[in-house]
Amino acid sequence: MFVKSAESNATATSRILRYAVLKAYRDLLKAQRETFYGDILTLRAARDKTREEFLRNRNLNEESQIQEQINRATEIADTLRRNVVQAVSVDQDKTRFRLMLNENHELGDNNSLKRSQSSASLQKST
Repeated sequence: MFVKSAESNATATSRILRYAVLKAYRDLLKAQRETFYGDILTLRAARDKTREEFLRNRNLNEESQIQEQINRATEIADTLRRNVVQAVSVDQDKTRFRLMLNENHELGDNNSLKRSQSSASLQKST
């Protein structure tokens, strides 16, 4: 009876991990569609790369490795949503562009970057 219980726990864990992997995959594809809306070539390249990476990691067996890849996919989707902006040309000469921003994009004031640059300058001067 103990063996069946251990087997059912392992099966339940593998089902939960499988669900989490599929959820991360779908979420990453959705983030790509949102970020690269209307850019067929970029969408196709991103989708192909995502599929390639998920297939490459298909045979991972260790739960920690699988969870690490799930976290990586989630972080990439989050970065796409918050930090990657598509620019669309608004004139024939392609000299002016419009940024395709949405409510998910971070619109900080760059103070954190300025602070990190000034602290790096201080470290170099010492």
